[in-house]
Amino acid sequence: MTAHSTRSNTEPTNMHSSPPSRPENRGGPLAASMCQLGRRRVWIASAAVFVLFAGVFFASSAPFAIPEVEAACGQQPPDMRFFTSASDITSFLDACGPSGRDTYRNMQVADLVYPAVVGLFLASSLALVIGRLSHRGSNVVGLASIPLVSSSFDYVENMFAWFALARYPKSAPTDALLGYASAAKTATAWASGILLLGALAILGVQVVRRRLRPVHDVATEPRSTVSRALSV
Repeated sequence: MTAHSTRSNTEPTNMHSSPPSRPENRGGPLAASMCQLGRRRVWIASAAVFVLFAGVFFASSAPFAIPEVEAACGQQPPDMRFFTSASDITSFLDACGPSGRDTYRNMQVADLVYPAVVGLFLASSLALVIGRLSHRGSNVVGLASIPLVSSSFDYVENMFAWFALARYPKSAPTDALLGYASAAKTATAWASGILLLGALAILGVQVVRRRLRPVHDVATEPRSTVSRALSV
């Protein structure tokens, strides 16, 4: 037996193996939750509920509708203003009278549901659009939670409104805080709307660019700079 016959086969079997694939961008729990809201069927359901509820709440003669409060009190309720001072709340409840205050109380009952309805719809819309612009599981989808923050401020505002109704004709200690809750609610709602419009505009540009280019160019085109930036 020669020395060559005992040579071990320890050489690598694949000297030209490809490098390991890039791991999928995995987001945190917040991004994962928003991805669930970004499913198409969730968006369709939330949109249907939102359109129905908003139509009744803002443009009907239902006893809890905002037009009924405005007709009974002669002015917008504090919930519809950017900021309301403590004296403004007292003036509003004075102007409403007993009947108007009952109507405003009915509106507050309906407003126990509306913040959740609008928050889920906007969050689902943002998650759906941002999910189309970013890598799957990217943390950027977590931005879709901003409407839920707005809804949280809306519930704080509603809580202060209930305190004001319960204490009337006296002032509630929280009357001075209601306006700040309203301002925070409105600011975060505007931020959600601006972000959604911006994301829709970027998505629209990408769709138009793909349709204007040949199919083989679109198939081989790398992700756009905007998409990569959103995926960070």
